[in-house]
Amino acid sequence: MTAHPRRLQLLAAAIVLTALNLRTAIASVPPLLDEMRDAVPLSTAAAGVLTTLPVICMALGSPLAPVVARRVGTEAALALMALTIAAGILVRLLPATAALYAGTVIAGLGIAVGNVLVPAIIKRDFPDRVGLMTGGYTMAISASGALAAGLTVPLEDAIGRDWRAGLAVWALPALVAGAIWVPWAARGAAAARTARELALPAPRLWRDPLAWRVTAFMGFQSLLFYSVLSWLPALLRSEGIDREAAGGLLSLMLLSAIPTCLLVPVFAARRPDQRAAVVMTLTVIAAGLAGLLVAPATVPAVWVVLIGLAQGALLALALLFFGLRSPDQEHAAQLAAMAQTVGYLVAALGPLVVGILRAASGDWTAPLVFMLAMVVPTLAAGLGAARARQVG
Repeated sequence: MTAHPRRLQLLAAAIVLTALNLRTAIASVPPLLDEMRDAVPLSTAAAGVLTTLPVICMALGSPLAPVVARRVGTEAALALMALTIAAGILVRLLPATAALYAGTVIAGLGIAVGNVLVPAIIKRDFPDRVGLMTGGYTMAISASGALAAGLTVPLEDAIGRDWRAGLAVWALPALVAGAIWVPWAARGAAAARTARELALPAPRLWRDPLAWRVTAFMGFQSLLFYSVLSWLPALLRSEGIDREAAGGLLSLMLLSAIPTCLLVPVFAARRPDQRAAVVMTLTVIAAGLAGLLVAPATVPAVWVVLIGLAQGALLALALLFFGLRSPDQEHAAQLAAMAQTVGYLVAALGPLVVGILRAASGDWTAPLVFMLAMVVPTLAAGLGAARARQVG
């Protein structure tokens, strides 16, 4: 697709701004989880459900994205997506416990739409720069989580130690992102083209072993990410680290993912086989998790940086496989829909299992052993997905 360079620059900026809102509603919760549990109150299991809900919604909402895009166009759907995230965040201002869960569901559905549509726009408008744009997109996602994790507690303190207001402040950038897409939507999107690019997964794809390996890798690496994201502040606080420092360490973890999010797709896309990258990345995350298990309070910054670097690379590889393992844009979009629908359902189990293990054992040994064990199936799936083959 040929487009004016100025238009592509503005489109790239809109993509980055949108990605900066795809984790704020999720990453803003863990730093305030203890305050929320005391105020609502929430049991450990209920808190686990709260942190798991967005991931479930990201899975269930992924098939909705093509439907919405066919009806209103991709750009208008992205505007609606951002407004949906803002609405979900604001619903959590209501005092009822049900509103806390309802707002999380609404925001999670909005995030799901963005997860599917932004990569589709990259494939449509940047066919010769997929690696670079995927890197920028994943980098902005990591920055989104880092900003929310690091700034939510200071913002809550500045507002008046009101945890609901601390969560609600993240509706503002979502509203800005929604407004950015309005002029694009007003000019009209090619709905018929969108329908072709965002077709639901073809039945034959569900029978393709390579498609399932890509899907499994997406699911297992996401399970590791959301398990750590949801419970790291609570783990650190149990070791005597105060809430501001715990939130800062979570932010450091997410910030550490930014360079690998940007660089890994650029370099990995140049090679037909990414198995070495998968092995090195999973070795790094295993080292970080082992450090949290053996000496969590000794050098926590080292452990979270290792985990963050690996998580950025894992996410970048998972998204890159959608394009590298597909012969054309149609198959790439179908593979992305399949991998995110199934993968996020798998990922949703992570925070829930970690919460159950923590409640049952009373400490963090069992949850960390579980996360370390999950490195093994992630490695198996990643080695299969990284081979130079294509689906279909």
